[in-house]
Amino acid sequence: MTGTGIRPLGGDDPVRLGGYELLGRLASGGMGRVYVARSAEDGGLAAVKTLLAEGAIGETDRRRFAREVTLARRIGSARTARVLDADPHAERPWMAIEYIPAPSLAELVARAGTVGRTAVYRIAAGVAEALVALHAAGIVHRDVKPQNVLLPHDGPRVIDFGISHASDMTRTQLTLGTIAFTSPEQARAEPSTAASDVYSLGATLFHTAVGRPPYPETSDTIRLLTLVQRGALDLTGLPAGLDGLIRPCLAADPRDRPAPAEVLRRVRAELGPAGAWRGGGRLPARWTALIAAYEAQGRALRAEGRAAARTIDLRTRPVPPPRPTRAYTAPRGAGPGRAKPPSPKPKEPKPKTRKPETPKPKPAQPKPPPPKPKPPPTPEPAPPPSTSSGGSFWAVLALLAVVLFVWKPWEHSGAADTANGTPSGRIGSSPYSGGGSGSLSGGSAAGGGATTSRTPTRPSLPRYSPSPTPFAPRTPSAADLAFSAVRAGDCLDAYADGYGKWSRTPPARVDCQAANAYLRVRSVRHSGTCPAGPGSTGWWHTAADLSPVGLCVERQFRIGQCFLARERNGQPAGADLLTLWNCGAARVPAEFRFIMQVSAVLPASAGSRACPPDQGRPYTYSWNVYDGRSILCTKVA
Repeated sequence: MTGTGIRPLGGDDPVRLGGYELLGRLASGGMGRVYVARSAEDGGLAAVKTLLAEGAIGETDRRRFAREVTLARRIGSARTARVLDADPHAERPWMAIEYIPAPSLAELVARAGTVGRTAVYRIAAGVAEALVALHAAGIVHRDVKPQNVLLPHDGPRVIDFGISHASDMTRTQLTLGTIAFTSPEQARAEPSTAASDVYSLGATLFHTAVGRPPYPETSDTIRLLTLVQRGALDLTGLPAGLDGLIRPCLAADPRDRPAPAEVLRRVRAELGPAGAWRGGGRLPARWTALIAAYEAQGRALRAEGRAAARTIDLRTRPVPPPRPTRAYTAPRGAGPGRAKPPSPKPKEPKPKTRKPETPKPKPAQPKPPPPKPKPPPTPEPAPPPSTSSGGSFWAVLALLAVVLFVWKPWEHSGAADTANGTPSGRIGSSPYSGGGSGSLSGGSAAGGGATTSRTPTRPSLPRYSPSPTPFAPRTPSAADLAFSAVRAGDCLDAYADGYGKWSRTPPARVDCQAANAYLRVRSVRHSGTCPAGPGSTGWWHTAADLSPVGLCVERQFRIGQCFLARERNGQPAGADLLTLWNCGAARVPAEFRFIMQVSAVLPASAGSRACPPDQGRPYTYSWNVYDGRSILCTKVA
């Protein structure tokens, strides 16, 4: 792993965090450490970040880490890394994000030198696009620098976003690398704004083109901090063709700096069609060679993960048919140390002397044989029901039939169950229905038919009962309370997991602006059906009092998120828009073939031709969502 950014684990490194096996160390700083890891569930790769502490982790650091997780989950952009899982409350807090096997700009410059004008412009476009998405979500990165910009073959990716480094300015771990890309207002401990990220973008681009930060070289941390606070720049060596791009970003007054969207517009106007990222063809060969080395290592790690997952993940394999059921014919009295009942001889079976199966109060007794010194070995007549185990069984069965006929529980308890076709907590309440899209009940994705849940009937009382209800009222469960607390307009942290279930149950309400707000509740119903359509469904639950509760939900789509699709004639079709999947996963459930990534959500009036092209592929795939009001533009991940 040497030379491609992954170092062996040390003696103070854990071997597992959550459901991830740590493979090596990617980066380490004053507050945290990042590892490359493999999921124990599907063998996929992830970059797992955790806090460092000599002893117990303080509450202040836990709150800061939890804030980072919350902010990171709000981002959905093709130019950032998506959060896969996290547990900020664990003994050792951790967060797993999408693993991107690529070198950072800092490593590329250090090992392969600087690049020319066109490459700097194209890198500027990718980072500016990421900042547009971050700022649109109300997040200021606060730490844009060459170490936090990765460059895979398909373009720049900004990582480690949403971290507040204001506290780091008072720590002894303050580094020259961090200060050199900090805006003057941040260095003065003033509030950070979107303009602060633009200043850091300008400093990063300068470093990419010149090979050093935009300040006089010094090894004195305090002197460098003073230079940054004053904005005392040294732009010696900046190519003339980049002056108009970088110098405005480094304006001392935040109000004089362009917005990221303006930087993106300038780049596109300057380069035209050349500004589109089409692989590494426009990068120097020494850069593309280093990028290729990282990607080859990523493929090797994923291949190892797929090989390991084949031995632990049986959900993508067909289940073998069960063996034939063997009838258990021994009577109740049989067992170890007890005499077995006589079995009939294989040949010349003797005539049966037992009476019909339905027991009678006094079965007719057969005529006794003539008196002989020794009775013949003929079967004894069946004893009365009161003394025979077989007779007792049929008597109990008959009594049960009478009770069921009088009580008729299906007339009052079955109604709640038919709200979803199965008991609560199974497929019906996390419900998948049929259809080509594999959508949950009450909805379907493009390419498949919609299936709606059945209308529950009103419970009715039994025809005869000594009390108003056959059972005493049951205490509401935690799931009952969770479903009853949901209101129309709420957002839920749940999605279809690709295997016919919800990612969690019962539902958990979250802020609708949060990154994990995957579902929005359109209405709450206690009868009827939920509207059917791509990305919408009904989530039904049967409460303890047998009353059905239905949440009519629809998927909340964000740019950069991925979902599963089937295959038709070699192309994606029959997408399950309610699923959420790791965009870089190497495995999918058996019924699916493609992982689709959301590239844009446009109004229906724009038309599917307005979807951004999928670079390197001849097709663009789109779906009508939100009752036809919007178009979901996607590409093959």
